Amino acid sequence: MTTTEATLTRRLYSSAREIRERQLRHPFVRALGEGTLPEEKFVYYITQDALFLDELARAFAYAAARTGDAGDRAKFAELLENTIHVEQSLHRSYLSRYGLSDEQVSNVQMAPTNYAYTRHILYTAACGSVAQLVASILPCAWIYAEVGRHFRDLGLPTEDHAYRDWLLVYASPEFEEVGEWLRGVLDERAPRLDGTELGRLEEIFFTSCRYEWMFWEMAWREERWSV
Repeated sequence: MTTTEATLTRRLYSSAREIRERQLRHPFVRALGEGTLPEEKFVYYITQDALFLDELARAFAYAAARTGDAGDRAKFAELLENTIHVEQSLHRSYLSRYGLSDEQVSNVQMAPTNYAYTRHILYTAACGSVAQLVASILPCAWIYAEVGRHFRDLGLPTEDHAYRDWLLVYASPEFEEVGEWLRGVLDERAPRLDGTELGRLEEIFFTSCRYEWMFWEMAWREERWSV
């Protein structure tokens, strides 16, 4: 995080304080960190998250294609590759433990919350500015790093922790750097944006923060379509 109190991302961080704190208290997150999360809930979550990552990769592709900055284009392309090869590899390793193939996962229907969240990101990617797109995906990187850091500070998971690999990925400095870079992208653009655009960025960011909390709730309840 940047050190200037008045930066855009500082204001965004402050605006979402209650949601961020609720993330760490959510029963799914607490059980995940403690290693007591029922296996069926984790399988549901990791399957839905794999579907989410497919859409997140598309969002990074949008950003790489639309930015006018060559350095940012290279970084967005790197994030696209990391999403596919690092995060999705983590998910595949867990899914293979539970006997689920890539084909089986691709045939799973997106839960309502997952569908709504990814449509929010993809709509912003297609119709909004690059800054708006970054605002829509920043909560995912920021909140996961915060969750990972929270459990890292409580002590590294033991070798027999059921979700050790998941915790170590999101507690890693490499993953935290993703959020730091995205925050830098927004803060660099902020001085050139008017009040209307800044307000829109906050609205988009806050909506994604809400969806992040709802994603945990979706997994805890193993949400299904009701009709």
